[in-house]
Amino acid sequence: MLQSKSRGWLIHVSDFVNEVSGRLVVQNKEDEIEMDARKIIFPGSNGDAWWDHEQLLAQVHHAIKIFELAHPGCVALFIFDQSSAHVTLGPDALCAFDMNKSNGGKQRKQHDTIIPESNPTVKHCGKVQKMTTDDGDAKGLQQVLEE
Repeated sequence: MLQSKSRGWLIHVSDFVNEVSGRLVVQNKEDEIEMDARKIIFPGSNGDAWWDHEQLLAQVHHAIKIFELAHPGCVALFIFDQSSAHVTLGPDALCAFDMNKSNGGKQRKQHDTIIPESNPTVKHCGKVQKMTTDDGDAKGLQQVLEE
């Protein structure tokens, strides 16, 4: 009998580990885990959706709640590795690579920004820069740079 060429099931485990107690969990007095920051999915065509930005953000929000319960009065520093899900941007994040040269067209709308105080043109420092035109279209890279 020939064996299947399938690679089997995929598994993705995303967890938070701290140097003091190991995995980020909340335990009861009997040391049983009541809340856990770990997320396990089985991605693939017949399984869960592939790990993405939205799932990571949901897990981080849950992990912050767990940290606050497990370590009251402490401050956390979350450090992420180089997973592709860790470098994705929000749907309206500023990104020149996602902009057309001209206004409008097939480009996503980006959120307004504030021109930094370090801008060489002093009169613009601290002012809001709109990332959409008066008609509501996404601004192109050329207009943003000219402004």
